[in-house]
Amino acid sequence: APGEYRLSATYAPRSGFDGVRIQPAAAAGAAHASGAAPASGGEAYPTVYYPGLTDSRQAGAVKVEPGADLQGFDLQLDRTHGVRVRGRVVAAYSPAPLLEMVALVSAGQRDPPGQQFNVVVRGTKGEFEFQGVLPGSYRLQVEAVGLDESSRMSVHRALEVGALDIEGIELTLAQPQSLSGRIVAPEGRKLPAGLIVLLQAREAEDRQGGGMAQAGADGAFTMPKVAPGEYDAVVASTEGGEDDAAYVHAMRMGDTDALAEGVRVGEGSLPPLEIVLKANGGAVECIVNDDKGGPVPDASVLLAPDAPRQRQAALFGECRTRADGVCKIVGIAPGEYHVYAFPGGTQIDRRDPGALKPFEKYGEAMKFAEGERRQVNLKTAPIE
Repeated sequence: APGEYRLSATYAPRSGFDGVRIQPAAAAGAAHASGAAPASGGEAYPTVYYPGLTDSRQAGAVKVEPGADLQGFDLQLDRTHGVRVRGRVVAAYSPAPLLEMVALVSAGQRDPPGQQFNVVVRGTKGEFEFQGVLPGSYRLQVEAVGLDESSRMSVHRALEVGALDIEGIELTLAQPQSLSGRIVAPEGRKLPAGLIVLLQAREAEDRQGGGMAQAGADGAFTMPKVAPGEYDAVVASTEGGEDDAAYVHAMRMGDTDALAEGVRVGEGSLPPLEIVLKANGGAVECIVNDDKGGPVPDASVLLAPDAPRQRQAALFGECRTRADGVCKIVGIAPGEYHVYAFPGGTQIDRRDPGALKPFEKYGEAMKFAEGERRQVNLKTAPIE
């Protein structure tokens, strides 16, 4: 179809494209003859973008006109040294799973495809190994398969790969646990109706959800089967009213500040999660206009807390503009924020520390005191 594109080439050994093979490197003996030690991690080929770059942000645009026949867009893959990533999976329950599926997936990349590795692990040792891994940010994830659905377990962790081999990784599979807790109403008030508690994966680009529970009239809730992992707890309302300005003041899970540090589910019993609400939060009316002053309907508006609270998921706010280009965010905890507007359908992963960095000049700095009501005019940030 006509339009502007970025052109890339990716090579992945064992990719399933029959007949595609990269010419092997010189024999290992040549390396020994030169006095160099053979690389343990094998070969790798970074994704290359036209006109010959490995950074997608600097890629050149290829413009396709209707009926065009474009030629000469050649790309050269460069061989480089990859590293080895090796470890084992341990089951903390009995009986052990029949097999484990281990995947190493690129993380933090705006433009797929990135490197991705998969292996099926069988046997009691649970050992796995990946060769030819390029430096970068990855997510190492394991899914265990048993005889029935109740024995399906998972575990995952973030992994930073550099220039050296990574050895001795140990991932422990654990059974899902029940998480209980209570939402505490603001002092002297009843709990707002329709509150739910959600657990969202804490790592960027991880779409695994921990669970969701409806809070009762007394604020009590229970999530029966939460898979091991690290999560952020957020509170939402099924009522959707704009008049209730209660906000999350604190979250505690035993001795842990769950608002700042998240909810960790793994080995050991889980203490109850207590979520304390406070009345009289701030509110902001967001007005989104285009360059000609006209309203922008269906724009996505994001309110993000500034450092050091930028990882506190419960403090973020979102709204979508109506036909008149206006929407409202309520229940804002006191503090400093930036607010951004994006074209409708834009997906911004707030868990990625660098996700908002390219849009800093389009954000408006705002500071809210308790109960403060404010208004802000915004323009949508351009999305490449």
